[in-house]
Amino acid sequence: MALPGAAPPPLTVLTSVRAALARASRRPPLPAAAALRLQLSAGPAPAAQRRFRLELRHDGAAGGAPIAEYDLKDVVYKVQGPRSHELLVLGAWDEPLLLSFEEEREAQKWWTIVSSSLREVQKAFESALAAEALPPPAGANPIPEDQGPKEALTMELREKEDLALHLTQAIEFGDEEEASRCAMALARHQASLSILLRDSAYPPEHIRMKVGVEDATSSASITLLVRAHTTIAALKEQVFREYGFHPRVQRWIIGQCLCLDERSVFSYGIRRDGDPAFLYLLSARAAELTPQRLEEDQAQLRLHSPLPAGSTAPGKGCGNEAGGKMDIGDIGRYLDSLQLGDTLGAQAKPPSPSPPSPEQSGWPCPQCTFINKPTRPGCEMCSGARPEDYVVPSAHRPDERERRRLQREQEEMRQYQQALEAERLQNLEQLLQLEQELLVPNREALECLICFQRVPPGEGVLLRECLHSFCRECLRQVIAFSEEPSVACPYRDDSYACSSHLQEREIRALVSPDEYRRFLERSLVLAERRSHNSFHCRTPDCRGWCIYEDSVNEFRCPVCQALNCLLCKAIHEGKNCRQYQDDLELRARNDAAARQTSAMLQTLVQRGDAMHCPTCLIVVQKKDGCDWIRCAVCQTEICWVTKGPRWGPAGPGDTSGGCRCNVNGQKCHPQCQNCH
Repeated sequence: MALPGAAPPPLTVLTSVRAALARASRRPPLPAAAALRLQLSAGPAPAAQRRFRLELRHDGAAGGAPIAEYDLKDVVYKVQGPRSHELLVLGAWDEPLLLSFEEEREAQKWWTIVSSSLREVQKAFESALAAEALPPPAGANPIPEDQGPKEALTMELREKEDLALHLTQAIEFGDEEEASRCAMALARHQASLSILLRDSAYPPEHIRMKVGVEDATSSASITLLVRAHTTIAALKEQVFREYGFHPRVQRWIIGQCLCLDERSVFSYGIRRDGDPAFLYLLSARAAELTPQRLEEDQAQLRLHSPLPAGSTAPGKGCGNEAGGKMDIGDIGRYLDSLQLGDTLGAQAKPPSPSPPSPEQSGWPCPQCTFINKPTRPGCEMCSGARPEDYVVPSAHRPDERERRRLQREQEEMRQYQQALEAERLQNLEQLLQLEQELLVPNREALECLICFQRVPPGEGVLLRECLHSFCRECLRQVIAFSEEPSVACPYRDDSYACSSHLQEREIRALVSPDEYRRFLERSLVLAERRSHNSFHCRTPDCRGWCIYEDSVNEFRCPVCQALNCLLCKAIHEGKNCRQYQDDLELRARNDAAARQTSAMLQTLVQRGDAMHCPTCLIVVQKKDGCDWIRCAVCQTEICWVTKGPRWGPAGPGDTSGGCRCNVNGQKCHPQCQNCH
């Protein structure tokens, strides 16, 4: 506490920077483009806080004389651009100063420090307001008004310790309400805490952890004795104490994870003796480690944990790996000579007389910086992908270990291909076996989409074409009531109807023989009904029928063996059409059936569906096709549309008579199809 009349403690200059005014200012009176130096200082303040001052000075060319000085809590500072800032002092200036910096890097550095100081000032201001506005937390002892700042700080720290202790006890005993109250009280105090599990929460056994150590040029294998609760930060200190590698150069990788200092080795999977870990050692330049910092930390380490001369640290063990790996002593010497020396220059330690190891060829992992063999497709430590633009050097010759790995990968790929081929053959055999089956049963329980009943495995049917599944009884009913010769899949929903059909073998396997026979009969009837040129046998109750062509005039029924005349649409074996029609006219006088047949023929002639042959006068009919027909009795070629002979008296090719179709490009009749 300063005595009355004593001078305040001196301020420490945090940073200063040159700037120029972008425009003239009235308060303070400065011309445009005036060269200024901005200076930020800090000094102690009550309640363990700091006070910040911002000072404007003339640049060195003007003698560096001060212009004005302000408390940082009264300053409003804004960034207008990469090299343009704005400064305003509340209650002192009417308008802000526009500052211009020569270099963007200097402007960024100045803003970083000023913004950090402004945040600290704002935080102190808010803490003061909260202390005035909020009542003291429950269980806290009131601070007497007559106590000084030191006594008040002591009581506040004591109160924070009590609250932290109560918080740990409440969490340990599961008292959520008390833990919440203590946490809220600590939050009001803005206490800085570090919450960690106690060592008793971890397994108590020691673990001998196997560690692979590498730097940019060499590698080794060591064993460290750790506990489950050992944090990565403590592990770095242990390696620093036992082997001399500074924590800054250590990068730990456990379980393909880049480890954080706050986490324990147990959280990364270190459970038992022999569990692996990897330690990569950065260069001093990459870790920004200076010789002064290294010497200070080494002196601090010797001060707190001295070791007798010639003693060995507990847990320290070192063994060379197979394949010409360096021991840990070589790593230490090379780290000193090749890594610290490249940064510290002449101040570095002289390199040891041991010959350097040959430079390792390979690609560095972009994630963990591990140097991998050129032929490795991924990082050996963290499984990161190899850079796409990396090309294996043509002069690279794999060592024995790498050759064994490549051979192992080739063997594993061969075994994978064999397993894949065996799986393909097995699938093919299963498909061939299912193809021989009439029905494909369901392998899993399902709900029939027709009757909504549960169908156990093997009692349903999986349709081959669409893979929809139903119970057998529902599919049998669908086949029995189908009005189509091809049975469609019955799957339907609000937006989709399956267009696939049941296969013939599926239909035959789902129904009984009688049901299948009736299904075929229905299919035949539908096929005959829908065929345009079908003819049913004229024998009573015969089921025979045919689909005829235009050049065929007779049809022998395969069922009753009767010979049907397609022209007369009757059966008159032993007679030609003329004889049958003449006999039909004679019988029509006494036979009602003959009269009906004769009347039918006359009706066909009157409707134009039949005609009399122009030569022999029998009734002929065109079944289908083009307009050219031939009389079955006299073999006269007839034009159907003109109802006359096709050719003249000289026969085929004589266009002097007949219908004269296509003579001079003219059709013989407007309805001629131009096909004779």
